[in-house]
Amino acid sequence: MKTKDEIDKIRAVVLYILAQFPNGIDLIKLFKIMYFAQKAHLVKYGRGIMGDSFYALKHGPVPSFTYKSIQVNQGKIKATADLDEIAAVISLRDNKMYAKIDVDKEELSVSDVKCIDNAIAEYKNVDSYALSDLSHDEAWKEAYMRSQDDPEKNKMTLIDIANAGNASTHIIDKIRESEQIRMAFS
Repeated sequence: MKTKDEIDKIRAVVLYILAQFPNGIDLIKLFKIMYFAQKAHLVKYGRGIMGDSFYALKHGPVPSFTYKSIQVNQGKIKATADLDEIAAVISLRDNKMYAKIDVDKEELSVSDVKCIDNAIAEYKNVDSYALSDLSHDEAWKEAYMRSQDDPEKNKMTLIDIANAGNASTHIIDKIRESEQIRMAFS
């Protein structure tokens, strides 16, 4: 269960990215830009941009909460109050997503925007399936291999993602400590 703050942040990230694609963006490209921005932010600042968990699926890392929200729009799963917070602000047409409202930029830090902008600049013109291939990094490979024995073990940890981005030992230790504190109080 996500907190209101986590949902607000995920919604802001999704809306910010969608706003940069006025002609729409497909699911794979959205997810990969979210992943690459998250990885870059972890490596540089020792924390993620958003609290959406990435899972290793066939076409690369998928942000679970965002994906479920989009599945609500597609009519594939039943709406919940939490999922509807994001589903309600996205429209789907011709296999592309569009923002229904403007992003609340107060939810995004300067470093969040910088990493998202860098990911968009680097990958906006890359074919979605090529992005999928690029996202098959060590974090994805490890989680995907674990899931072959047990489908419930496909979660990509923040430390795995940071390691895949060649984060320093200091950053990895910072992430580990933050995750231990978060888990102790959740």
